[in-house]
Order: sequence, then structure tokens, then C-alpha cells
Amino acid sequence: MLVDNPKIKRGVLTATDLMTLVMPITVFFPEHLPYLLKIFMQGAGYSWAAIIACMVPVGLCFEPIRWGIKLLGNGIKVPRLKVFGALCLISIVMTVGGYINATSPTVKEVAFDLSNGSKEAKEYRVVMFSDLHAGKLMTRDRVAAVVNMVNLMKPDIVLMVGDVLDDHDSELTGAVEELALIKAPLGKFAVLGNHEFYLGNNWSRSILEKQGIKVLGDSSTVVDDRFLLVGRNDFANIRGGGLVRAVLRNVIPKGNQLPIILMDHTPHELEEAEQNNVSLQVSGHTHNGQLFPFNLVVKRIYEEEYGIYQRGDTRYYISCGVGIWGPPLRTTARPEVVLMKIRI
Repeated sequence: MLVDNPKIKRGVLTATDLMTLVMPITVFFPEHLPYLLKIFMQGAGYSWAAIIACMVPVGLCFEPIRWGIKLLGNGIKVPRLKVFGALCLISIVMTVGGYINATSPTVKEVAFDLSNGSKEAKEYRVVMFSDLHAGKLMTRDRVAAVVNMVNLMKPDIVLMVGDVLDDHDSELTGAVEELALIKAPLGKFAVLGNHEFYLGNNWSRSILEKQGIKVLGDSSTVVDDRFLLVGRNDFANIRGGGLVRAVLRNVIPKGNQLPIILMDHTPHELEEAEQNNVSLQVSGHTHNGQLFPFNLVVKRIYEEEYGIYQRGDTRYYISCGVGIWGPPLRTTARPEVVLMKIRI
């Protein structure tokens, strides 16, 4: 312990124990809590978990210094209370900064030329976002702000690449209804991510389709006679109703000659898109870790965890997402809505 004062120790331990209990209470006894209290407790619990997860590595960095001074410092006293205060300050900065970052989405513009040099190529404004996680913490007002961002970009088509929903409260609060206000003349399309499958494939598909969104699950559609839009079932789909994830070559219509844009929530097995002559794959899921140091973990799990990537002639864009999951904080990447200017 960083301090010897018994009162401070008891206070810190009591506060720690209470905060640790908050999250399990909201998970296992949600029906016994008033709705607003449940939201507050869930936000506090997730934030506490995030602080602990991020502070442990920072605290561990102090330990070698402390032990070095203790062993070699010839009686030098470690200012443990000051160290504890520094850790508390870091946690406050992380929490406030992470919350501001998480609630300040930005527009990221990228361009892809899929025309193969054709003089008849046409440019499309494709707006893509992933990992909205509409629900308790991603409230109706916050979803409405994202929808407003999308409409201001005047998209031709909108792609929602999984984890649009986080829980059934997205329907209760009306957050999901805001998606019906997205305007795109060539349509609004989505694939289901792992969270939609956890909620139930049929329910998730139904609630999205009520908002005028076409859900593509291992299926495809031709857009404007210019390109083939393909959507995949997520790798987690087995938990959402026993669906299977088809082999990509069986999803693409035989004899297709159009450029292929593929929506696949989880950026796993990227070589499959390359092997099937996909022009562009868009994915999400990773959040770029959302919180330090989890971005370093995500980087080890996936071949590419964020940004533009290329394998052969296939381009990829993996978004860090526009919403949050769990803690209402982001310390590794700013949430984004992506405006893609695509020539086809």
C-alpha cells in the first residue's frame, strides 16, 4: 500500500470495494434498479474498470523505481503519498480526457479508386461507420448527433458495418429510431456484428429493417449497376440463432464482373477477400483497443487493427468505430465516421 495512514487505507479500500461491486450489480440484477440509476451505475462501473485496467501498468512502472530506491538508496524514503497522488492525478486526467474524446466523433475522409482507369468511372460518396453500440450509454441524443454528421456529408450510400446495436435498450430509449433519419439515395445497408448476434439475430435484423436499413447476411446486391455490395455474417453468428458463415466464393454471384465492396464486421481471415478478387473490404470491431494498453493487445490479435491496409489488389479500411463499448472512455483513437470517395 502506498500510504500507512489507517484511515486513508480504509477509505481507499472501501471505495474500491464499492466501485468493484457496481458493475456486477447492474449486470446480474438490472430489473431491480430504476432505469436512470442503472445507467449511472453502469457508466461508473465501466469507468472504474477502465481506470483500473489503465492504471495497473502505470503503477507497475513505479515499482522497479521504488524497489531500486529501497535496495540501493541508502535509507532514502520513498514519497509514497506523493506517488499515490500522482497516480490519482493520472487517473483523473485519463478519465476526463477519455470521456471528452469518446464523445467527440470526427469525420475521416479517405479515397479509393476502384475504376481500373475507366474513363466512364463515377465517384460515389460512401459514408461508413461501425460499432455505434446504440443502447444505455450510447443514448438517443448521441445517436442523433452521429446521424446528423452522416447527413451533413450528403452520402450517396451509407454502410453500417456491425455492432450498430449494443442492447435491447436501444429500442426502449428510441436510440435506434434515429437511424431511420439517415438520408442516402442509393440506400442504407448493414451487416450484423457480434453484439447483434448476442442480442439475437432475428430481433437485431428486424429492428434495423424497421429503420429502412437493408441487412446483408452472407448475401449481396448490385448498387447503381456499378458495383456489387456484399455483406457477411459475423464470425460470432453461431451464438445468435445457429446461422452459419458461408464461404465467400459462395456468396458472390457466379459470373460477377462488377467491382466488389465487402462489409465484414470482424477483420479476420483477410486473405479470403483477396483470394476472391474483392476490391475493397470495410470492417470494424477492434475499436483500436479503445483504451491503452488494449490497443497493443489488439495489434497482436489482428493482421491489421485500424486504418487503410492492402493485400495484393484488395484494399481494406478497418474503422476504430464511432461509439463505445463498456467504459464511456476512449484513450487510443478518436471515434470516427468515415467518408469514402470511391471511383468506380
